[in-house]
Amino acid sequence: MDTQTLIIPAEKIRCAAEKRRTIRENQTDALRIFDGSGDGLSGLLIDDFAGRWLVQTFDGRAPALDHDLGFRSLYWKPLLKTNAPAPTRIAGEPVCAPFLVCECGLRFEIDFRAGFSPGLFLDQRSNRLKLRSLARGKTVLNTFAYTCAFGVAAALGGAATLNLDLSRNYLDWGKRNYVHNDIQVERHDFIHGEVFDWLGRFRRRGRKFDIIILDPPTFSRDRRSKVFRVQDDYGHLAALAAECLNRDGALFCSTNFRSIGSRDFLRILTKAIEKPVKTEPGSMPPDFTGEKYLRSVWLQL
Repeated sequence: MDTQTLIIPAEKIRCAAEKRRTIRENQTDALRIFDGSGDGLSGLLIDDFAGRWLVQTFDGRAPALDHDLGFRSLYWKPLLKTNAPAPTRIAGEPVCAPFLVCECGLRFEIDFRAGFSPGLFLDQRSNRLKLRSLARGKTVLNTFAYTCAFGVAAALGGAATLNLDLSRNYLDWGKRNYVHNDIQVERHDFIHGEVFDWLGRFRRRGRKFDIIILDPPTFSRDRRSKVFRVQDDYGHLAALAAECLNRDGALFCSTNFRSIGSRDFLRILTKAIEKPVKTEPGSMPPDFTGEKYLRSVWLQL
C-alpha cells in the first residue's frame, strides 16, 4: 500500500453524507459532508461544493476515494500551518472556472483556483442565516468582508449594507455575489481599506450602524505591515466597532483562533467595550460534527 495515500472507507463517507441529507433539503448544496473525529476519522475533512468535493487532510497524504460516492470532481489540499496553495485535482472533472453553489437559497461564487479558501466559509452558515433574519430595515457594516457572504445575507434580509475589506479583488468577488443574488450593487457600498482606519473615520464622522460584523482572520498584516493578532488586538477592534453602533445596535464577533476558549473570548470583548451588553452565543451548522472551534457571539448594547 502506498504510504503517501490515505485510504478512506467508502461506507464512512456514505454514512456521514446520509446524516446531512436534511441540510440539502433547505436549498443548500454547499456543506461539510465529513468532519473528522465527529464522523469517525480524525484528520479528514470533506466539503461538498455542488458536487465538487474538496478534501483536506492533516498528515500530508493524498486521499483515495471510491468513484461511485457521487462526486463530480475531487480536489485535495493538505492542511498546513502556512497558507496552502490551490487544491490539486485527484479525480473527476477538472474545475477550470468559478461556479455557483446554494446556501439556504443564497447563491455564492466558488473558485477552487483561489488558493487558501475557495470563497465561502461554510462554518458561518447558521450565523449568516441569523443575520438575514435580523436585517430588515437595518444598516449593516460587514468588516473583513472577504467575498461579502455576510453582506449578501444582510442585503437579502432587507438591510442597507457596507462591505469593507483590504482586498479589491475580494470586494469585486463580493459584488459578483450580490449580482448572482439579483441584488442591485449600486444600492450598497463597498469600501477598499483597512478596518481599524475606517472604524476610526466612522467614529470621528459620527456615522453609526445598526449591526456590525467582525470576523477577522486569526493573523493578518495591513499595508503598513502592522500585524493583527486575535489575542492582542480583538478587544481594541470590538471597542472601536461598538462606538460606531446605534443605540440598541448589535455586534457580531467571531474567530476560529483555537487557543482562546469561548469564555475567554467573551471576557476580552466585554472588558474592552465597557458598556452593558446582552450576549447570545453564535452557532456552528449541524454538519460540523467535530471540534467546535468557532468562537462567535452576538452582543447587543
